[in-house]
Amino acid sequence: MSSPTEKLEPFDVLLDAYLDELMATPDDEILDGDDPALVRAAGMKMLESATAKAGKLRLAAARERMAAQRKNPKEGLLFSGSIEEARAFLRTASNDPRFTLAARGLDEMSDDDIRRLYQQYIQLTREKTKPDGERE
Repeated sequence: MSSPTEKLEPFDVLLDAYLDELMATPDDEILDGDDPALVRAAGMKMLESATAKAGKLRLAAARERMAAQRKNPKEGLLFSGSIEEARAFLRTASNDPRFTLAARGLDEMSDDDIRRLYQQYIQLTREKTKPDGERE
């Protein structure tokens, strides 16, 4: 749950209250005379179906991204400058309080690792800031 000093959102309070009520309800009242094994089997079937559907959606999205990247391979690249510029940028970015860059020895990292780290940093900053500049 939450600590007393943690401020909860109204939805979280509602969800916590609902969960507390559900946990306090006797099993026979929840099952309403149904066989527990049948209810469990039906729940597992629903979960398996939802998991399979989510997997298919993720796979379709990944295929779509791969097709787009094959169609325009440079579109996925966020940095087209020199590796030295990327290393300098990451040195400066290591002081950004929003992220923790472990002591990695930027000068000792491979060029591919520098590109990958740079792209991850840019993607994270885009995700953390909405287009209108408002923080999420």
